[in-house]
Amino acid sequence: MTPGPDYAGENLLFVAGCPRSGTTWVQRLLSCHPAIHTGQETHIFNHYLMPVETAWRRSKAGSPRGVGLAGYFSDEQFHQVLKSFLVSLLSPLVAPLAPGEFFLEKTPSNALFMPEITGFLPAARIIHVLRDPRDVVASLLAASRSWGRRWAPRNARRAITTWKEHVGGVREASRNLPPSQFMEIRYEDLHADPERVLRSCITFLGLEWSDEQLRSAISANEPEKAVTENGGTPIPIGGELGARFGGMAKEPKGFIRKAKVGSWKQDLNPADKFWIWMLARKQMTANGYPWRSAPK
Repeated sequence: MTPGPDYAGENLLFVAGCPRSGTTWVQRLLSCHPAIHTGQETHIFNHYLMPVETAWRRSKAGSPRGVGLAGYFSDEQFHQVLKSFLVSLLSPLVAPLAPGEFFLEKTPSNALFMPEITGFLPAARIIHVLRDPRDVVASLLAASRSWGRRWAPRNARRAITTWKEHVGGVREASRNLPPSQFMEIRYEDLHADPERVLRSCITFLGLEWSDEQLRSAISANEPEKAVTENGGTPIPIGGELGARFGGMAKEPKGFIRKAKVGSWKQDLNPADKFWIWMLARKQMTANGYPWRSAPK
């Protein structure tokens, strides 16, 4: 059913997390459920909605000359227009859903825009994927040397700052969200006990999953297998890109790297480890990754 102007996101699940935290793994696992549909990253908020919102905020803060759309719209009127724009962009995602089904939208930078997500879509649910920042930095640096060279930070200082910004954004935004709307899972827990963590995600959505279906999803997306077999459960794409490149996303070589816990110990050099400890040890401790002594 096509969403209307009052659409609140009740059948939307946003997966968020710092890039290279395992959000794609979570997406592929959950999309094995028959009631959960998904697609490639949309970047709706960071690429399409927030540039317009940022321009509006600048216009509102303008001079008495009255230049800009804030000279024509009230704040309420403008955000009604922006909400209509957002609903139109979401329509291809949610319009095909049957009652009781969800669309899983996985864009890592959702972590930076949770106030806007919950402001425009107050019934949408969010799962945040948290990972040891040392492994995140190691993965970001590896991406910067290969398939992610256009976007990934190229040194440990910038990479750990990326982790801090994403996790800090989630911490600030999730303070007032109820447990029925926000859930956090750890990459390390998913790696150690995927059945327990996946079942908790399904319960969060109010769905059920048989033991057989759940284990089949885990088997199809085992990290070690994903490294060599094109990532696991395929992610569908449509629209212009689906017509040009086929109906399934094709990730570049190296997109799924080691998919291990603790590989940072071998992957990071002493300088990388020092900068992570120097810049993020307090936030690491606050998030369950204590690192009290300076690395040697």
